[in-house]
Amino acid sequence: MISGQIKHAGRATIVMMCGLPASGKTMTAMRLHAQLGGVLIRSCDIYQELGIVLPDWVKQTAGFTTNVSDYDRVRDHAYAEMARRADLNLANGLPLVILDAVHGERAKRQRLYEISASRGATPFLILCMCPDFSEVQRRFHAREGREAEPEREASDLSVFLDIRRRWESPLEDELSDGTRPTILIYDTLNIAVAGSPGAVGPMLDPIRAAVQSNLVTFAAHRGRR
Repeated sequence: MISGQIKHAGRATIVMMCGLPASGKTMTAMRLHAQLGGVLIRSCDIYQELGIVLPDWVKQTAGFTTNVSDYDRVRDHAYAEMARRADLNLANGLPLVILDAVHGERAKRQRLYEISASRGATPFLILCMCPDFSEVQRRFHAREGREAEPEREASDLSVFLDIRRRWESPLEDELSDGTRPTILIYDTLNIAVAGSPGAVGPMLDPIRAAVQSNLVTFAAHRGRR
């Protein structure tokens, strides 16, 4: 998906959405794309293109308790494809690439850090969080019956539990130059956003503003429940 391009000079930016399932990544990524432009690469769309049907894998792996390595292979392929497309867009001069995926494993984030370095781009993470497990359960329950929609195909709680067991916090990530990536932490339960210590970058203010505008959407959604 490509929208009107943002106008900014200097380095391009890769925005990585990061967070457990049902933490609000996709809604936030779509809002960023709508306000800032660039290109949006969504894992749910890549899964659909590659024929990866998550509810089928839940069944094949008995809720990710058996033959998980088979699923890992197709999942790794999807992440490799997202990284390939991010690299291609940067090579073509796109100033902003937004990647909507879990990015819960350090190796998957590291691949994008390396692409950023090779293309002279700035990596930027938006860590979405929902600290209340009962709310996570409610959000998964709300997806039931809507699995045909790519962004809602993860309707079984075993998806959340599988990702949580793999989770490696991005707050400990380090770039090749010894610095840490800029991270915005977005609590979609308590409707709050904060920057990681030392958060800097030319896109920090517009990204923060776009994320904060999404707070209104989340607050309104909660008010309708």
